[in-house]
Amino acid sequence: MSKMKVLVLDTNTLLRFLLDDVLSQTKEIRKKIELAKLGKIKLVVPQIVVFEIVYALTKEYGFKIEEVIGVLRRLLINKDLQIQDEDIFEQTLRIFSKKLSLADCFIYFFAKKNNAELFTFDKNLQKAFRATSL
Repeated sequence: MSKMKVLVLDTNTLLRFLLDDVLSQTKEIRKKIELAKLGKIKLVVPQIVVFEIVYALTKEYGFKIEEVIGVLRRLLINKDLQIQDEDIFEQTLRIFSKKLSLADCFIYFFAKKNNAELFTFDKNLQKAFRATSL
């Protein structure tokens, strides 16, 4: 029995899938997703890619936070993609807003998942999560 092929997806690959803006590349990623759906390959999304998607969508494509949250939810419900720390991102999306960055929310839930306190000097983060500070 051969080992299943694993592909790690980068930011540009997922942006093509999400934005459907470069037809040839969109077709390629859709083929890969179809193969994953059939169980022939595994598609993995590192957590850094999720953060880069947020940056690209807001800074380069002008998406509003609410639109970005919708895009990320689409990614998270796609069971053909294995997103690193998906459980933390699901919690993070519940509180991600203009006041708190995705990274801040993620760090909080990462600490919580690991039964740790969040230590920060960020006043907004302290206030939102009652984090420990000096």
